[in-house]
Amino acid sequence: MNKLIPEGFKQLRVTDDFVGLIGPLWFKAEDDKLRVGLPLEPRHGNPMGWAHGGLLVTVADMVMGAGSGHATGIRWPHPTISLSTEFVRGAKLGQWLEGTARIARRTLNFCFCSCDLVCGGEIVLVASGVFKVPDIDKIPESVRSQVLGKWE
Repeated sequence: MNKLIPEGFKQLRVTDDFVGLIGPLWFKAEDDKLRVGLPLEPRHGNPMGWAHGGLLVTVADMVMGAGSGHATGIRWPHPTISLSTEFVRGAKLGQWLEGTARIARRTLNFCFCSCDLVCGGEIVLVASGVFKVPDIDKIPESVRSQVLGKWE
């Protein structure tokens, strides 16, 4: 395992081919929180040696989407309805990037979230978003029982 990945983190299994291009992502469940991170590799960078902004936005989106799934107990995509991000500083390649979703409000249909991405002990991006809670009846019956419950 990559030496940048903190102890206790497990690979976050997602079937999203796009996320597969940047990942794998890693997670650690801590009670009602889900920490999600990524070791920043050269392939994640821009010509200046920092993580590409699009990568940071994608990771924030996944942190909040997976965090919504952890909060609802449905480990199935929670589609992004809205997403707002602000870059605070650059994220240096060769370091661990991590975020934890904060669920501000949850309704029957939506999770309202925010997160800070931290790299090298510094906040590099702040984000907020709204995520759609999936309709359990629309999850294929063949996988439904496997995707219910929090990440462990």
